[in-house]
Amino acid sequence: MLKKIKEFKGENMNQFEWTTKMSVGIKEIDDQHKKFISLINKTQVLYEKKAKKEILQRHLDDILEYARIHFSTEEKYFDKYKYPLSNEHKIKHLELLAKAIAAYDKFEKEGPIVLPGIMDFLKEWLEKHLAKYDHKYAIYFKENGLV
Repeated sequence: MLKKIKEFKGENMNQFEWTTKMSVGIKEIDDQHKKFISLINKTQVLYEKKAKKEILQRHLDDILEYARIHFSTEEKYFDKYKYPLSNEHKIKHLELLAKAIAAYDKFEKEGPIVLPGIMDFLKEWLEKHLAKYDHKYAIYFKENGLV
């Protein structure tokens, strides 16, 4: 997956790149974060190549669906290991989904012109979410010998 992310590097300075600093130390979740980054980057490249609205919309669908899958995976770990901050984290997931759906609706109404803002929002959200929330559960899981 890391290779896929790097193949977009250099086409645009705005491409999002996985770094080891983002790792939560859980392979399944790290791989999903990498996939999420890859989906964002691919959509950005398509936008830059002036892909049709319908193609961009399918990629936004993929990002939204993948976010749901990823959140479900994280929440499975929370439930399995009785993570004490689970409810707070799940609320953050719901907030992102609500914002992503609103952005998707805006894209449907206004078209590709709004896509750079959506991509910037997703990149910024993922970076901040990883640093502030995901690393908390990673520390909890490691300290308790759960993963």
